[in-house]
Amino acid sequence: MVGGWPGKCGRLLFVRLFVRHQMIQISNLTARKLALHQQGLLSAKPKFGRGKKAVLTAIEHLGYVQIDAISVIQRAHHHTLWSRVPAYQPKYLHHLLSKDRAIFEYWSHAAAFLPMKDYLYALPVMKKLSTRAKHWYEVNPEFKTKVFETIKHQGPMYARDFETPDGHTGGMWSWKPAKQALHELFMEGRIAVKSRDSFHRLYDISERVIPDLTGKAAAQKQIPSIEEYLVHRCQQAVQAHGLVTIPEIRYQRYITSSQVTSTLETLGLQNLITPVKVDGSNRTYFTSEEILDNVPSRVIKQLHFLSPFDNAVIQRKRVLDLFDFDYQTEIYYPVNKRKYGYFSLPILYGTDFIGRMDPKAHRDRGELEIRNLALRSQVTISDQLVYQLRTRLKEFADFNGCHTYRITRSRPEVLKSLLN
Repeated sequence: MVGGWPGKCGRLLFVRLFVRHQMIQISNLTARKLALHQQGLLSAKPKFGRGKKAVLTAIEHLGYVQIDAISVIQRAHHHTLWSRVPAYQPKYLHHLLSKDRAIFEYWSHAAAFLPMKDYLYALPVMKKLSTRAKHWYEVNPEFKTKVFETIKHQGPMYARDFETPDGHTGGMWSWKPAKQALHELFMEGRIAVKSRDSFHRLYDISERVIPDLTGKAAAQKQIPSIEEYLVHRCQQAVQAHGLVTIPEIRYQRYITSSQVTSTLETLGLQNLITPVKVDGSNRTYFTSEEILDNVPSRVIKQLHFLSPFDNAVIQRKRVLDLFDFDYQTEIYYPVNKRKYGYFSLPILYGTDFIGRMDPKAHRDRGELEIRNLALRSQVTISDQLVYQLRTRLKEFADFNGCHTYRITRSRPEVLKSLLN
């Protein structure tokens, strides 16, 4: 792969599209503005609005919000939405899933909440997985059927409902195979998540969870073709990120470079997608003329502590290329190999990533401990930056159920005294 293109077919696409489109060269700053504006992280006025409706708007725009179980601070799906929706409350997400049925849980590039309006575009993946003898786990087909029929006849069930009671051996169920069967049924789309109890999924058959999957409405619904799925994927990626490369569109999806290339060519010929070059990068990005026409002319610097699983930073190569920020999580590193901390968060200030912060919420005593706050060496510590850090730290502590924060270590060291 050369310059972000998938070999020969990518270079041919480049030539064909530029026969129709004048070469567009944009600055790195413009590219950053595009990316952050489309992510809802740049506007002084909230891009998605406020309240529960704004949460749904954000998920529909972003395409998904990743779910993660790490609870050293508020979990990633809530954190990602809090970064974009003022006064966000976790109950909004729960209501959208279990009450309104406006979102559903499935696999994006990882476990995620997705907008219900896009449910049809999960069907091709479900269909593909259902034809495999094994995807994650190898489960006896008869046992899997037995798990499905139990939920169908007894109603919604948690994985724990399949546990063998204490003091009993053998029995009808063995918890681990049952949990694996549930996962396979879920990935095949035969069961769905009805709601959650903390981090435990309540499963039911999909027809009782997903709106319009039964009766006449279901008969009218068609599984999108691969071509329709690819168009949706390409346009959604551009909408969410402002500008994207072919590898970024493909990221952890069941699609190939040649499929994406062909789709982009079609969209380009329809003037729905246009390629651009970014100063300082040898990669070719794709955007739309509408997005280019709406680049913010002025940036009011805002400060964000982003989740490691935030949509804006989940693709680390993209962050390095566009923002010159080499960010990696250190969750799985041995303690002696960590430079910034167990759960270091990227700090975004305006259009720059200026450092990392490693927080831990001590909810029992109402304190958010900042175990390490490390700014990059080129960052100037101004009064405005100190004010923004102090304000955002107080807001972040409150979001994590803490009434105060305390910085244990900082770089430069003076930050600790300025902010504590």
